[in-house]
Amino acid sequence: MRAFAGSALLGLFVASALALGGKKEEIEILPPAAPMVPAKVATNSPDPELKRLIEDLGSDDYRARERAGAELAKKGDKALPHMRAALLATDDPEVQRRLAVLVRKLDRERLVEPKRITYSAKDKTAKEIFAEIAKQTGYKIEFNDGSEAKYSFEFNNTPFWQAADAVANAVGYTIYAEYDDDSIRVYNNDTTNPHVAYAGPFRFVATNIQTSRNVQLSGIPRRNAQPRNTEYMTLSFQIQSEPKNPMLGVTQPVLTEAKDDLGGSLLPPQNGDGRNGGYRSGYYNSGSRGHNSYMSVNLTRGDRAATTIKSLKGRVGIVLLSGSATDLVVNDPLKAKKHNATGRSVEMELESVEEDANQKGTYLASFTAKKLAPGDPDRGEDYSWSQSLWQRVELLDDKGNKYFCYGPNTHENNNGTVKMVLVFGTEDRRRGGPAQKFGPPKKLQLIQWLTITHEVDFAFKDIPLP
Repeated sequence: MRAFAGSALLGLFVASALALGGKKEEIEILPPAAPMVPAKVATNSPDPELKRLIEDLGSDDYRARERAGAELAKKGDKALPHMRAALLATDDPEVQRRLAVLVRKLDRERLVEPKRITYSAKDKTAKEIFAEIAKQTGYKIEFNDGSEAKYSFEFNNTPFWQAADAVANAVGYTIYAEYDDDSIRVYNNDTTNPHVAYAGPFRFVATNIQTSRNVQLSGIPRRNAQPRNTEYMTLSFQIQSEPKNPMLGVTQPVLTEAKDDLGGSLLPPQNGDGRNGGYRSGYYNSGSRGHNSYMSVNLTRGDRAATTIKSLKGRVGIVLLSGSATDLVVNDPLKAKKHNATGRSVEMELESVEEDANQKGTYLASFTAKKLAPGDPDRGEDYSWSQSLWQRVELLDDKGNKYFCYGPNTHENNNGTVKMVLVFGTEDRRRGGPAQKFGPPKKLQLIQWLTITHEVDFAFKDIPLP
């Protein structure tokens, strides 16, 4: 773990991340040039009720302090930015102590605890039930069915994914979370996901098994002159996170148990490092911000008579976006030509930011960025950094409104140096709708992502074998 000296408040937030309860975790933070807060802090004033509750944390009346703390905890992560801002501003020791406890608790819940639903639905339409789930979680759920069919559910502190799946399955719909934005989509189609596992705010969906058989024709023991038949399998699945939990990727999964319905082990031989048959798959979502990632585990089949994976258990590290900080800023980017800027982790040469001659309100940002930290010679080029860089570049107007980034128009990568042209506009192309009104660009900034790797246990059962 790499650490750094900083303000007492920064230490508090880092301690919050380290106190995520029982699992091995690591923090990856680059040494800052100046103190920074690794999570969102409100810059606007809280509403009157929230302001009163924060003030009541320092009340002379003990019951008022306890009541205010309980009410703030109920408000959850929506109140977190204002509580962090108050923690920065207050010099009242009692308010500091109580806010510190609340921030630690809510930060932990934000990262590793699921949103929960308590709702007694009696003869409600699916649309009404999903609307209530969306209200309790604050999530955007796209469900457009207008059926008047009625359903009844009893949710008592039920984790979000279980509640959402229960309703979707009852009405014959399927949940999709593969679009890497903050929306959950529930679509009517003729498919289902029968093999789903849950772990806190994460949903594991088994997608397929690939198999190959080998027959050893040489090097056969003389005492048992029979060809050796070996069947290798790869079980693939998706990991989906709740909208509040952006993921940046996964680590290599490790299986702790894999048994077929005849009691045989499906675990492959261990590698030299003691790991068995897992790997981090491809580059999809490797370092990119999203809510969906893929991985696979390797298995070895012993008995062809076995028909199911009766039990499979494992552990995987999920790399979560725990906060962010501004790395570098270029003011008045429309006037900046061949402007050089250096941040904590990146050096940038901004060629230009210009309005697209063919589309008013669309801007093209041309720049070259170089990673300052040296690469690991044993691991080769860090493609996760170069592929996700565009997601961390923001273009803002004078009121702080962020233009929508449509991704790179051109992208050239060469050993830690990336040259690209990013396209920014006023339309949210993911959700549709009319263009929004923004002022001219006044700031271009590069954001540094702060991460925490949280180890999660997962388990599947009764998966059919090919």
